[in-house]
Amino acid sequence: MNRPVLSWLLLASLAFIWGSSYILMKLGMEDAEGNLFFSPNQVGSLRVIIAGLVISPVLIKRYKLLFTKDVIWLLCVGLLGNLIPALLFTNAEKHLSTSYTGTLNSLVPIFSFLVAVFVFKRKVSKLGITGVFIGFIGAICLIMFKDGDFSSYSIGAILMVVLATICYAFSLNIIRERLHHLNSITITGLSLFLVIPGGIILYLLEPNPEAVFTKSYLPALYYIIILAIIGTTIALILFNYLIKISSAIFASSVTYLIPFVAIGWGWIMNEKLSWSMLFIFLVISGIYLTRKEK
Repeated sequence: MNRPVLSWLLLASLAFIWGSSYILMKLGMEDAEGNLFFSPNQVGSLRVIIAGLVISPVLIKRYKLLFTKDVIWLLCVGLLGNLIPALLFTNAEKHLSTSYTGTLNSLVPIFSFLVAVFVFKRKVSKLGITGVFIGFIGAICLIMFKDGDFSSYSIGAILMVVLATICYAFSLNIIRERLHHLNSITITGLSLFLVIPGGIILYLLEPNPEAVFTKSYLPALYYIIILAIIGTTIALILFNYLIKISSAIFASSVTYLIPFVAIGWGWIMNEKLSWSMLFIFLVISGIYLTRKEK
């Protein structure tokens, strides 16, 4: 298979995997009738624990990095890029639909751009400023006009998703500015390993952790395992390979596709789709302009 065709196939696969992660979170928590299996914190914790264990073999040759100055930044990536967002997203999905959560996640590139400029002091052009402005207008419209009714939304849940996207933005910039000398698999493997203890503690703090061993809970556990292994570990490997055979700019365009996959899952699961999701096109326009920055 030639590279252009393979690149597009990988891009579509990543969009499907990451866009499907929101419905997997919800299925890991409860069934179609709303019966609760795992709490949001348990789902988020298990995702990090399983993903960390699966990718832990990278430690065999790289464990010495845990005793260098890089360990602080790796811990920050583990917390801001994995554990904290995993918990925020699952807790938000108690109140928000899969499609709406996936749509709000498109704010990551906008916040990443802002963190790069205001925290890490990267220079910005008028084009970048215009992109951020357009993206924020779209984001405000997405939040304020959810379901076309101010009384029908949970501002707390929305803020959880926004905070998760800000965490991702800091994580991405830390990787670029402080861990650029390490490859992505090393960063992900070590950062996940560092937060496994936190995930275990959070999981055990929830009531009835032994419920995972009962037969009725197994389907939900399978969804969480899929979320961890495919949605985190395998997706990372595919993403790294895509960057190698194409470019970082092409690979990052998966950001444009993820919300539409999430909306598609919401439609399949008979979730209420709001006309306000059309504002996603405004957000994507802003992302496109910020991506034009070198």
